[in-house]
Amino acid sequence: MKKAFTFLCLLLIVSLTACSVKEDDTECLNDVYIVPSIPAFCVNAPLPEDAVMAAMTEDGQRIFYVHDDFTVCKETITAASAGEALLALTGRTQEELHPVTVATFPQEEYRYACTVAGEDGTEVCTGVLFFDGTHGYSLQITCDAEAEQAYRDVFAEILAGAVLDAV
Repeated sequence: MKKAFTFLCLLLIVSLTACSVKEDDTECLNDVYIVPSIPAFCVNAPLPEDAVMAAMTEDGQRIFYVHDDFTVCKETITAASAGEALLALTGRTQEELHPVTVATFPQEEYRYACTVAGEDGTEVCTGVLFFDGTHGYSLQITCDAEAEQAYRDVFAEILAGAVLDAV
């Protein structure tokens, strides 16, 4: 009888271990990963030959060109609207700037001008903004207020020649 009891216990141990309730140790996450959109264009303009590239951000979204009397900045930013892009670029709202709408198709194009306080006095900032619905492509020219009159034709030529090129 002792052998039968031992055999029955051994049989129960072997067969009942597979029937134990197991808990689920895994966890399922449904995270949403939003991939930032990549700019489809870059802004180009005919810059004077003596304007030298002085700095560029690591991602290439902001490039500075320096001339003796003025600075040109090409910049690409992500924005939900043209007003948001203008605010990010100039620190002023669209209502404060009163930009001139040059074109609305295929991209919106705005021209604007404002004055800012600089290190050596008042500076004038003139620029063009192209907006494609997700990104703002800007070309801004900044100079001292005294030098702006002498370079007005050069600035007008640069801004008139600004175009968007596909990346």
